[in-house]
Amino acid sequence: MGNAKSMPPGYSFFPSMVRTYKQAKNPIGTMQESMSRFNGTYTVNLGMMRIIATQNPGLIEHVLKSNHRNYQKSELQTEYLGKFLGKGLLTSNGDYWLKQRRLIQPGFHTEKIHALYTTIKNTIDKFLLTVPTGTVDVYPLLHKLAFDIVINTLFTVDVPAAQRQQLATFISDVQDYVMREVRNPHKRWWFRLSGELKENLNKATGARDVIRSLIRQRKQDAHRHNDLLDMLLDARYEETGQPMTEEQVIDEILIILIAGHETTANALSWTLYLLANHTDEQQIARESSASLDLQKVVRNEALNNVISESMRLYPPAWISDRVAIEDDEYGDFLIPKGTVIVIFYYGLHRDNHEWSDALSFRPSRFSKEHAKDFKKVYYPFGSGPRLCIGNNFAMAEMTIFLQSFIEKFYVEPGNVEPNIKPLVTLRPDSVVLKVTKRNF
Repeated sequence: MGNAKSMPPGYSFFPSMVRTYKQAKNPIGTMQESMSRFNGTYTVNLGMMRIIATQNPGLIEHVLKSNHRNYQKSELQTEYLGKFLGKGLLTSNGDYWLKQRRLIQPGFHTEKIHALYTTIKNTIDKFLLTVPTGTVDVYPLLHKLAFDIVINTLFTVDVPAAQRQQLATFISDVQDYVMREVRNPHKRWWFRLSGELKENLNKATGARDVIRSLIRQRKQDAHRHNDLLDMLLDARYEETGQPMTEEQVIDEILIILIAGHETTANALSWTLYLLANHTDEQQIARESSASLDLQKVVRNEALNNVISESMRLYPPAWISDRVAIEDDEYGDFLIPKGTVIVIFYYGLHRDNHEWSDALSFRPSRFSKEHAKDFKKVYYPFGSGPRLCIGNNFAMAEMTIFLQSFIEKFYVEPGNVEPNIKPLVTLRPDSVVLKVTKRNF
């Protein structure tokens, strides 16, 4: 019996409860401490619920890729987010998810996205005319820009300011609320009783109504717009030749809005923060991408390296989870059915065993000659069949933004260090930088 397999070492019931309380206050610090104590994988015992948290690249590959069929998204995404966002790609599992993925995937192929580059660039150029100089908190500005890009590429028509604002507020509020509900399960009765749950569900209804009116306007419009809404309305299921229902289209648009705007705003904010603190890297990116056309900007190695390295240090999706559908094992570990696997990308991306000089900002580590070094341990967009469907779109908009921004401005450190706010995504509380116009 000496080699009988068991769950990874970790915390028994009472220490697990204490840790959960600590984790609500300081999620990243608490996880880093445990990862270091238990060598990258540990178990948390919450009675009815068992959690295995890991930053072990082999176990992550096993769960996301080699045995992905045995793992599905947890209730956090399917239930908690789903009650506000509906049943889109981010919030569904199993056969329905696969059917939706096959339907929507072609619309995000690289050549389809090319048609949106000009819309992205025009939105960015308009934004750059409004950027203030001096000491500036760039985070709210980039948050609004990322939202405008996703709205403009979804709809390529003027969405009235009041409706834009309604959608933006809903997306921000629903994330804050969901994280509070997840981190304070004992308060769920209070959220219900105080009317806070109902208030957020009403905001979701309002957001759906805004999108519904935009869809109905589009259906009466004879013109082609070649935007993401056209793509969603044109998509047909292989088996039936039928389009999605109106409610399904609304679900997928809400997912694109929440997944495609917050993550980009965070990644761009952290990227400018890092470049402000590494002016040599800022200059390399500026010189190598000057006066390129849009296709070349998107493929430019220096810009892509900077963004990749920024997302290594500050992965917008800093954590994710899966649930084991059946009993499984990996190496010496047993993974019983129903176990929640929590994947700590933030820890893996900063692990000294996997990266040389792990905490340093070194974009050149992503250059072509080093490509083989990080194949298995870098997950800015997840991995396996559930790899983020918008990854090419996100990289295109971020490279176009970065090239346009550093061509017109210098950034240097501001007087405040940003704090990390690990919500559904890895937000900074603010990114205060010194912004100066370049003289040509």
